[in-house]
Amino acid sequence: MGRPDYGLDAPPVVYTFAGVTVLGALVTAAGVGFGHWPVTAIGVLWLAIGVLTVIAMVLSSRVGKVRLRDRLLDRERLAEDADVLDLGPGRGLMLLGAAVRAPRGTATGIDLWRAGDQGGTSRENCLANARRLGVADRVSLVDGDMSDLPFPDGSFDLVTASLAVHNIADRAARNRTVREAARVLRPGGRLLLIDFSKTAEYAEDAAAAGLVEVERSGRLFSMYPPVRVVTAVKR
Repeated sequence: MGRPDYGLDAPPVVYTFAGVTVLGALVTAAGVGFGHWPVTAIGVLWLAIGVLTVIAMVLSSRVGKVRLRDRLLDRERLAEDADVLDLGPGRGLMLLGAAVRAPRGTATGIDLWRAGDQGGTSRENCLANARRLGVADRVSLVDGDMSDLPFPDGSFDLVTASLAVHNIADRAARNRTVREAARVLRPGGRLLLIDFSKTAEYAEDAAAAGLVEVERSGRLFSMYPPVRVVTAVKR
């Protein structure tokens, strides 16, 4: 059936730093050719920054985020019949990881499917990954806004999001997103948010929404840029 492909995160950023790599190589070559060592030093610096950033982001997308996903979801110890909601699933990283761990449950994703946030983000690619993992019959995808969830109160045992909520530009809408996540959690249900920015805000909003045991991790370097994890529990 093949392995799932969870895509390249932030492809415009990766392509930008690939351009920095090329520019650095050209500047370095020009500096060496003309014997101008300050120009050569600048070129080498740009080249190093570009190469290291591209490598870090590709490794994060292909290896790091999967390993972190597995570690976090294993720690959740989902019940076999758990119902999970993923905000902004993209190609299904968190959504399908949860579906595999809850073989008698359901996995629902809601997304606007914006390809700029993750390479190849689409409903079709997410479902293709679900088929590769043999969980497509338990996966539901909804086209919609994560700050206005079309689900009844207390519908899910776990709500997740990975590198998704920060894409909402408006502070009030991010607050609504966390409040909506809290609303659709069942009593005892858990919130799990992974992001490289806004995490202090998410923790504050989770507490304000009435969730308890709110925790915000230190920076985790298995992904690049380094991320933090916010977790919370509904009373």
